Amino acid sequence: MESSELKSTRAILDRFKKATEEASELLRNQEYQQAMALYYDASRSADEMCERFIKLLMKTAPSNAHRILLVEVLSWRLRYYTTQYDYHLAVAQTLSGLPREEWIARLETILVLSQSLVAKLLPFLKDVTDPGITGRIRQVLTDWVSGIHDLVANLRVWGIPSAQAAQVLEWAFDNSIEAHPLEDE
Repeated sequence: MESSELKSTRAILDRFKKATEEASELLRNQEYQQAMALYYDASRSADEMCERFIKLLMKTAPSNAHRILLVEVLSWRLRYYTTQYDYHLAVAQTLSGLPREEWIARLETILVLSQSLVAKLLPFLKDVTDPGITGRIRQVLTDWVSGIHDLVANLRVWGIPSAQAAQVLEWAFDNSIEAHPLEDE
C-alpha cells in the first residue's frame, strides 16, 4: 500500500513540475490562455500535496499539542484570508468601473483559496477524537463562515455583485459549517 501512495505522490509532483515548466514556456511565447490552464493545473497539484502533508502531519503528530499547533497555524492563515476580504472590499468601494471589478476578482480568488483551506480542515472533525482539537476546528470554521456571511451582506448592501461569494457561503452551509456556534457545543 505504501508503494501505491508513494507512486501517487510522485505522480502529483511530476504533474506539478511538468505543468509549471510548460506554462513558463508558453508564457514566454505569449500563449497566455494555454499558460493559464497549465498554471491552474499546477496549482491544483500543489493544493493536493498540501492536503497530503496536512493529513500526514495530523496523523503522525507525536501529541495533541502538536496537532493543536498545526490547527492554529492553519487558523491564522484563514484569518489572513478573512482580513484580505475586508481589505479588498474597502479598496473596491473607493473605485468604479474596471478597477473595481479587478479588486472584486482578487477578492473572489482569495475566497476560493480560503475555501480550499477549509476543505482541508473539515476531514479532521471526523478523524480527530480529542474534543479540544475538534472544538478549536469548529470555532475556526465558525469564525470563517461568519466572515463570509458578513462579506456577502456587505456586498449586497453596497451593490457589488459577486456570485462567487454567495457560492462559497452556500458551500459552507452545505458542509454544515454554521455561522454561529450552537449553544451546547
